[in-house]
Amino acid sequence: MKKQKLIIMIIIIILIVAAITVGVILTSLQKDKVVFTFEDTLSDGKGREATVILLGGQSNASGCSRDDYLQKNVSEEKYAEYKNGYDNVYINYLSGAKMSCAFVKCATLQGEMDGCFGPELGIAEKLHETYPDRTFFIIKCAWGGTNLFEQWLSPSSIGRVGKLYTQFVDFVETSIQYLESKNYNVKIEAMCWMQGESDSFSVRNANGYEKHLNNFIKDIRRKFKEYASNDGIAFVDAYIADNPAYWVYCDLVNASKKRVADSSPMNALVDTVSHGLTCENEPEGAPDMAHYDSLSGLKLGNLFAEEAIKFFD
Repeated sequence: MKKQKLIIMIIIIILIVAAITVGVILTSLQKDKVVFTFEDTLSDGKGREATVILLGGQSNASGCSRDDYLQKNVSEEKYAEYKNGYDNVYINYLSGAKMSCAFVKCATLQGEMDGCFGPELGIAEKLHETYPDRTFFIIKCAWGGTNLFEQWLSPSSIGRVGKLYTQFVDFVETSIQYLESKNYNVKIEAMCWMQGESDSFSVRNANGYEKHLNNFIKDIRRKFKEYASNDGIAFVDAYIADNPAYWVYCDLVNASKKRVADSSPMNALVDTVSHGLTCENEPEGAPDMAHYDSLSGLKLGNLFAEEAIKFFD
């Protein structure tokens, strides 16, 4: 009898400990969950198609190209265009800790770092030039210094799903729900991805990059398949800078990107190396070797758009 009571007490204790543990985990998950709310800035879409471009990655996606150098390197008229933004290209951005909290005209100074912009500016410029009468929505969620191996890890990869993958999905879903509430017919044409620098510091991360990128693409397409265009969601990747003195295993990461791009006709790759994108000129005298110079950051966006346009319906 005493033995039975002891067993029952042990079972009760185990259950109590288990309940406490589950409660702690659920509380932690709730703390990790970010609830996004946006201002109502758009007029009624009246059933029109909303062509959506997703943009994700780390700092060269979130935006660290300097606006002051951009202003020096282009004409006054062109800079005014970048500053004022594009009437037919809107963006909702989460650039690191900075948020637009609404769909606004895509313009300069929408980057993660103060006084900076990201590839969204070049994407918007090219979209506006090519389709001046079509309305586009860029949804950008990117964070500097982040890796695919853990922080962007998607469900199909073995391991804990990365917080940034979850945040990206939540941000995109909430943005789409807002567009639908404004009576837009949402069609995701492409996702642009500028990431891999942080994974180049570790041979383990670099060797696992191909598998995790394939899984990431698969999971993004599966998650948003109901919003895909007729041909599906194109995935446009880009090489990281070929600078092994800075990005140690850049050759392994870029080789993975090439194999992934070649594995599907719905994948594309921007060759930032052959296009001569630079990181070594700005600021003068103390260049930021981790981030693209202003004209290169702009060109990256142009190249992203050129590849994405090839898949448009």
